[in-house]
Amino acid sequence: MSGRPLLQLYTTFAEFEALHERHDRTRSTSKTVTVDRQALVHILMDHARMLEALRKAGRVDVAEPH
Repeated sequence: MSGRPLLQLYTTFAEFEALHERHDRTRSTSKTVTVDRQALVHILMDHARMLEALRKAGRVDVAEPH
């Protein structure tokens, strides 16, 4: 990839993989999952940045709460 990245991510690959591994070890009937707090904060910040970038590009339609 050349030039400036479109999006700077806070989540590391290690955090991302750990979140997926934790999800995979959780029973399908579970309502809660215990994860690393910092990894959760990072993925939420990444999601917010992604939404902002898509909104600026006019390429997102966020669902309204039911």
